[in-house]
Amino acid sequence: MNKAIYFLLVIFICSCNNNTKSHLKENSPKKYLHLSHTRTNTNPKMDSVIETIDYSKYDMLWLGGDLAKSTSISKKAISHVDSIFNLGSTNTLWSLGNHDYKKLNLVKKHTKRLPYYSYHKNGITFLILDTQDSLSNIVGKQMKLVKKVLDTIDQSSHLVILHHKLIWMSGNQELETRIKKTSNGKLGDCFHCINPNNFYTDIYPLLLKAKQKGIGVICIGGDIGFKSKEFEYKTPEGIYFLASGIEFNHNSENKGLVFEHDILSKKLKWDFVILPKL
Repeated sequence: MNKAIYFLLVIFICSCNNNTKSHLKENSPKKYLHLSHTRTNTNPKMDSVIETIDYSKYDMLWLGGDLAKSTSISKKAISHVDSIFNLGSTNTLWSLGNHDYKKLNLVKKHTKRLPYYSYHKNGITFLILDTQDSLSNIVGKQMKLVKKVLDTIDQSSHLVILHHKLIWMSGNQELETRIKKTSNGKLGDCFHCINPNNFYTDIYPLLLKAKQKGIGVICIGGDIGFKSKEFEYKTPEGIYFLASGIEFNHNSENKGLVFEHDILSKKLKWDFVILPKL
């Protein structure tokens, strides 16, 4: 074997090895973390455990809003939150809560995104909703985005919808009775309330169509923590409503929502884990 052929053979073998390693890494099991309502009553500090978690252990971070008392009131406030959660990372998805909503220009500066958007990663399609806009109703350009994503979704194994308010509790005869013991915000007509909305008239039918295509549909809210630390409900059609949130300085009870994703088998499972074990 002459030197030229030998050299090319070495390059080919190295290239195959690198491609194999890259493929294995890309399809290795992933771990995601959902956190919400991390605020304290002193801006911009968050719960002490939240500020010390090693987030590098997670492939993605999903945030359900109300990160600080007034997250975007100033550059100093949002910069502190950014130093913990890396808000500009494509692996950090953030659904805004009422305590995050002061100056949306500062939010956009750090995230490089609108308050609502779609994203795709690891075979999962994400919809991040802004439930503060239009008092819990998803309308206008945001509704057009929802329709566009759900009209074209077909290759994803899962659809994950991140939102702050528990909008699927309003208009559901069974869940409305559980609002007082679950949601931070009451059912009513205020900026932090769960307002009567169009989830079941305009959005849920589209979710059912996605489910009928064999896509797992999971909606994750973030406005809990004061009255409950976790919530899980499966609709008769097989769509999941989840929520997680914390109350600062209650670390023996506070929980994050941890997802384990097997990309090859297309399985996504979850568990509520107390903060010190994250």
